[in-house]
Formats: sequence, C-alpha cells, structure tokens
Amino acid sequence: MSNTEHQTQAQDRSADLKAAPAGPVQAKPAVSPSIIALAGGIVAAGAIAAFLLMGGGEMAGTAERPALNLVKTSEIDKAAETLAPEEKEKLVTQAKACTAPLGNMRLSKMTANAGGVVRIRAGNYLSPAFNVAEGPINIAVPFPAPYEVGRGEIVVEGAAKDVFFELTPGLKIDTTGGVQRIPVIWNTSKPCGG
Repeated sequence: MSNTEHQTQAQDRSADLKAAPAGPVQAKPAVSPSIIALAGGIVAAGAIAAFLLMGGGEMAGTAERPALNLVKTSEIDKAAETLAPEEKEKLVTQAKACTAPLGNMRLSKMTANAGGVVRIRAGNYLSPAFNVAEGPINIAVPFPAPYEVGRGEIVVEGAAKDVFFELTPGLKIDTTGGVQRIPVIWNTSKPCGG
C-alpha cells in the first residue's frame, strides 16, 4: 500500500469515528424530590423555632408592643418587696434559680393632677395595689406568659389618670375608663436577668 492509500484509510477511519454515535452518556444522578422536600422542611422548622424563641422575631420594643425588662439577679431581693405577699416566696425562689425570671416596670405621674391606684395583672398573677403619688414606683411582676414564649399581655387595673408606665418604650396609661391592656415582648436570651 502506498502512503496515499494509508492516509486515505486513516482519514476514512477518523471520519467514521467522528460520525459514529458516542456510547451511552453517563448522566449525573438527580436529587430525589423527597430529599429536597425533607431539606426544605428542616430549614422551615428551624426558622419557625428561631422565630418563636426570639419572641416572634421582635427584639426591640415598639409603641404598639413595648418590651418588659428583666429584674437583674442582684436586684431580686429589693424587687421582691413589691410582689404580692402570697406569691413572693415562690416567685423569688424561681427567679433566683433562673427558672422564671421577674419583669420590671416603673410607674410615675406625668402631671401634678395625675396619679391614682393601680394593680398589675400578668398572666394569673395580680399585684398588690400601688398608689401612684409623688415619686416613681418600681414594680416587679412575673412574666405574663412562659418566659420562653417572649410575648404576652400586661393588664393595668384600677383608677389612675396620666400615669407614665415605663417599659421600653414607655407609654401613658389612663384606667379611669376601665382596664388598659398592654401587649408586651421580652428578650428570652437572659433567663437569669443578665
């Protein structure tokens, strides 16, 4: 065979190889739809849990839902003086054991003619009556819902006018027309009061 014939045969074989269909292509295995659904469910559950643990996602109080602050561990004994006598021992024990911290608020008059007598309801707890007169009054209460929930409602009862209810942020309360309900949040990351 001549050189030309060899080149022609080599070219023919090369053309046949190029024209021949390639063997079966190995496809990458697809991710199962059930695995995708499972992963999505895990991510969604984690997001919901984080939302609930952070008090519904609210980290700072607003005018519509102010924050109830914690009584610091070092101030529990002093704060206990404002608790209802029949609940005091149990609430102080729980706060010191870091199982159920106490919330803190302050009441004060906004004008010379303001003031009155109020009681604070937080969940099943009802505070003693407080006379908002001259100086501000610091009041401790249990949280109105389980601490881990991060949100609840404080109810102010009594007969008071133009009283500043110091939460974060604070607000004016007037119970001369009936009770005043205040939805509140709190930071759930410090169960011992910081």
